[in-house]
Amino acid sequence: MARVLTNNTGLRAVVETSLGVPPTSDWFAVEFDSIGAYGATITTVVRRPIGQDRGRQKGAVVDLESTVEYETDLTIDAFIRFAEGFMFAEYTNVEFNLRSGVLPPPAVATTDDFTIDSVSALLAGKAQFNATGGTTILFAKGYTNAANNGLHLLNVDMAATDTTAQVATTLVAETPPTNATLEICGIRAADDFVLVIDGGLVTGTLASAADVDFTTIGLTLGQECCLGSPLTATGAATNVPSISGVDQAIYFRLTAITATLLTFNKVVIAEAGVVITAGTSPGSEVVDFMFGRFARNVPVTNNTDDDRYLERTYQFEAVYPDLGGVSTDEYEYAIGNFVNEYVFNIPLAEKATLGVNFIGTNSDDITGSRKTGPSVAPAALRKTAFGTGSNILSISTDVVSAVSDVCFKSLTLSILNNVSPEKCLGTLGATFVNAGLFEANLEGQMLFTNKSIVNAIKNNTTVTFQSILRNGDGAICIDMPELTLGGGGREYPVDQSVLINITGESFTSNTFGYDIGFSHFAAVPGIIDS
Repeated sequence: MARVLTNNTGLRAVVETSLGVPPTSDWFAVEFDSIGAYGATITTVVRRPIGQDRGRQKGAVVDLESTVEYETDLTIDAFIRFAEGFMFAEYTNVEFNLRSGVLPPPAVATTDDFTIDSVSALLAGKAQFNATGGTTILFAKGYTNAANNGLHLLNVDMAATDTTAQVATTLVAETPPTNATLEICGIRAADDFVLVIDGGLVTGTLASAADVDFTTIGLTLGQECCLGSPLTATGAATNVPSISGVDQAIYFRLTAITATLLTFNKVVIAEAGVVITAGTSPGSEVVDFMFGRFARNVPVTNNTDDDRYLERTYQFEAVYPDLGGVSTDEYEYAIGNFVNEYVFNIPLAEKATLGVNFIGTNSDDITGSRKTGPSVAPAALRKTAFGTGSNILSISTDVVSAVSDVCFKSLTLSILNNVSPEKCLGTLGATFVNAGLFEANLEGQMLFTNKSIVNAIKNNTTVTFQSILRNGDGAICIDMPELTLGGGGREYPVDQSVLINITGESFTSNTFGYDIGFSHFAAVPGIIDS
């Protein structure tokens, strides 16, 4: 008798070329801790005629619902694989990933060249090379030879249609593993940046004297940026600014961009316990300015200001080992899947997890015939978990005046697209899938440290929220520019602190034009390895 062990099953996915149509390449493996639902749920209706037989008669299949739902540890790969799908928007700087799709990754052709796809005019304009400063930084991960991994400075300016990225470091020629990555992660400048931060560590400016034109390198309002980069595999910081005589990496959110000046807020110091006052820097230092891809929800109607609306669908493959007999695998394909919900769970003293729910159009019959592509899907590369004690750099809100007064005991962030299947007579399953209203909601528990928390709820005060998570694989910044809080019920546990339960509902920011934004960094300083 065939028997399928849960621990032996596998899950793979791919971005469809059109609704229900998969490509024959670019599949990738999906890690999961549990699967709540997969594939078709069939509804049948029996006949119940009135008569002396007193029995039911065979009915008919009347409906089919197709879903994919799973939970996994929150990792960089688990997050970014479906980020565009759940935001219904294309990444800014999507071209920063220099891989040739998913397969193959850029090979090291010579001791100073990566082989890449043909450079687009857009990428060529963003990548910079300046012999005295203002040079683009590449970050490689997953290569067999250690010399090929880490940070690499461009050594030759990229031109449109170039198929190599020449770097200043010494490489080792190799064909890398299929899950290796190469991407742009920032820009390095010497004796150029002037940083000013107000004494309250709230707002500031970053000026470029000559080397860097901030309007050409791919920055977007609301995007998170960082000064400083990792020096070693363990994440020790290097090329960080000196602020009032103290070397510290900082994060900040962009509020205005001109050619020579960035204005920012939501300042976060990378290492806790360091007191930094207003000052300027670096003056005579080499500083790495780190940034990457940025995703946020955008209007459906494309316009000259924001043309990144994207309806992306996914196809999944479930592998059932031995279902067709010993050593005979069988496969089930869930097709036409839209991302319906992302749920970030951040409990106390645990791993952060991610729950994902997809709504699809249909599911194929289980078959012994495998589609082309999934068999060579690369495994996840950036799969280090985020510990909720060691890997959360910042959770902040302006509900109370000081970040140090905010203590979350638990937090859940839910992003919902309100996807629903559209059905037609004569079709089993959905013919179309409707995307509904975009919603981002918070639910959490905080220490009752300040009456401002309750006042903000009662007065329907507009507040903000941000969290930065980092580990050995990079960082994710979650930013909700404007939201209101609800709830406010208190708990009074014996021998403990008073707790307050809150909810939060985002709305579209008049300043930034979105409800929630996600900044992804390929490399950041001061990484704490899990």
